[in-house]
Amino acid sequence: MDLFDKATKIAQDVGETVVNSAKNVGDYLKFTSNDQRELAGLKVQLDKVNKSLDSYYAQIGKKYVDYMKNAANEEPFNVDDILQQMDDDFQLKADTEIKIAEKEQAIKDSEKDRAKARAKEKFDREKKKLEEALRLDIISVDEYNEKLDAAQKRYDNFETLRKYEMQYNMQIITKEEYDEKVNELLK
Repeated sequence: MDLFDKATKIAQDVGETVVNSAKNVGDYLKFTSNDQRELAGLKVQLDKVNKSLDSYYAQIGKKYVDYMKNAANEEPFNVDDILQQMDDDFQLKADTEIKIAEKEQAIKDSEKDRAKARAKEKFDREKKKLEEALRLDIISVDEYNEKLDAAQKRYDNFETLRKYEMQYNMQIITKEEYDEKVNELLK
């Protein structure tokens, strides 16, 4: 393979990587915006239900104040009629809270899956690069195996590494602690 062919192949590989990255970003934005929109709709619905319940609570409070003003009244304090009206809202609130929790978990799981897919793509690119370096006799078989094992270990421990990164980003651990944990894990 002459220099021109190698340059052409590298350009094609770079082009494919750019196209795949753009497609992944587009898919991510589409998915995220739909899920976020659904979640926002559920939260608006929950807010409406809570406001409706608040109005019922206000009615109960007013009824209680009226009852207390007329203490001589022999009629017992009763709000069964209001509580009965509230039943549908209580059920809707419970159902909506479940849907919100499920949607938040689905978003979290989806992000985790996308992050895992990105880690796999990174591993595959690294492997491809190492295979090419080995084929061109730029690295030895031992170097290839060592670097591939390191890349595989990073991929296999992806979830733990992701947690360490989140801990560091949230300033739960210092940069030194982060580096120490990563180095210990990847030994």
